[in-house]
Amino acid sequence: MKDVVSLSFTAPDPAACATMAEVRAGVDEVDRQLVRLIARRQGYMDAAARIKPHREAVRDEARIAQVLANVRANAVAAGLAWRIAEPVWRTMMENCIAYEFDVFDRLRAHAPGAIRAQGE
Repeated sequence: MKDVVSLSFTAPDPAACATMAEVRAGVDEVDRQLVRLIARRQGYMDAAARIKPHREAVRDEARIAQVLANVRANAVAAGLAWRIAEPVWRTMMENCIAYEFDVFDRLRAHAPGAIRAQGE
């Protein structure tokens, strides 16, 4: 996995934008960085699927609540509206959990001694 580059911006700050071309360049730059960050987050889902001993451990309601509390605090500190942050994180977490289940199952299906469905 490629390492995430530091978050530096070449596009103008939002308050300095004078044209829609500058706004769009800034949005595109942020999107490129978000993709790299989410790819890194996905890597941690791969690690979790590898490390967790039981499938039941994949979905952890206490951890979901903790992540949302952390995100809320970080959103407030960064000036990010909760009405934007909350649905983004809830959607991302649900999809990450589904992805982690898939990886967990795939890793165990190929493990020595894995129980196979009848007919395999």
